Amino acid sequence: MQKDVAIVGIGMHPWGRFSEKSMPEMAVEAIVSALKDAKMSWRDIQAAVFGTYMWVNRYGGIHGTLSGTATASIMGETGIPIVNVVNACATGQSILREAYLTVASGMHDVVIAVASDKSAIGFFPPLSNDPQDIDYLRYVMIGQTNPAYWAIECRRRMHDVGTTEDDLALVKVVTSKASVYNPNARYKKAFTKEEVLASPMVCDPLHLLEICATSDGAAAAILVPFDEAKKYTDKPVLIDAVTVGTSTYGDPTIRLTFLSSFPRPGVPPLSESRTAVNTVYKQAGKDTGDIDVIELPDNSSWHYLAYLDGILDLEPGEVEKMLRKGETDPIKGKIPVCPSGGLGAFGEAVVAQGLAQVCELVWQLREEAGDRQVKKDHLRVGLAQTYGYAGNNAACILSRAW
Repeated sequence: MQKDVAIVGIGMHPWGRFSEKSMPEMAVEAIVSALKDAKMSWRDIQAAVFGTYMWVNRYGGIHGTLSGTATASIMGETGIPIVNVVNACATGQSILREAYLTVASGMHDVVIAVASDKSAIGFFPPLSNDPQDIDYLRYVMIGQTNPAYWAIECRRRMHDVGTTEDDLALVKVVTSKASVYNPNARYKKAFTKEEVLASPMVCDPLHLLEICATSDGAAAAILVPFDEAKKYTDKPVLIDAVTVGTSTYGDPTIRLTFLSSFPRPGVPPLSESRTAVNTVYKQAGKDTGDIDVIELPDNSSWHYLAYLDGILDLEPGEVEKMLRKGETDPIKGKIPVCPSGGLGAFGEAVVAQGLAQVCELVWQLREEAGDRQVKKDHLRVGLAQTYGYAGNNAACILSRAW
């Protein structure tokens, strides 16, 4: 019999660049904060799931591969089961899913999910120099960086639905409003449209301020059976659903590492994201009208628009209209998007990003987000979705449970 599962503690290490700290050291800070939030000690944790570093063959060494055991050596080795998981940018919510399944199955009652990352500086490099590695080949064949993919898809959107350069700049203007109030954000500045459009062009049509940076960061969440949650908090947050999605053959989107696509009728763009979000809606028994706040991966302004298409089940071009009307304002909007400030404010710490989104939803649902708190009388349900490298995606729906 599957148990309902609640989050009772969360913690974050701020996002930025921390050359003096290792990934396990950042993870420890997030864990200590989560334990304090749940009024627990490390010895209360019965099992742990950790995110594993993507660029381990270049940086981080063994502590990047076995991030959980490395962190436990600092926290104190208590003999608990520790699993290390890597699923690109979808890792943060993938480890949440593994922790959720561990508690829901009854295998363990107190499980922590932890992700820590020190992302590569600048463009993400290939993961190897193996001539059979398609990630390596896309660099040596045509030198196509990640933002180049996004720019291609953005140009297609501009052609198909009339998205303008002003729309792309407005995404940054709107999401940056909340960043100034988030102590964990790397960039705490509200930008004007003129500042965004004056920033250097990186991959036409995307300007520097329309693409997220790469960062260091860490986050943690503690999960328990819902019927045990009141032992640890007066404000448990229920995990209604959490899942991982992958691409469907025939997706017209050219996904990272590939150099072409093979469109087929009926297959939507970003199929991995559509699959993930449709699955969590079904598992949670909810639909688009139930969602009160959204955290999505604004790796670029194009991502913001394309992901909202799927999350809200809209025709391409409708999001731009909502954006212009202020309906997606992160604090005061009809459907607030990225009240954390988004990846534009944080920069991407690959394996930790999805768990940072979860932390933000928990703070919002508990009404503990300070000046960035969403202004809604009945804030009950939040959705987070995480972009994933090479056709991976993850999504979850959380709700107030008190």
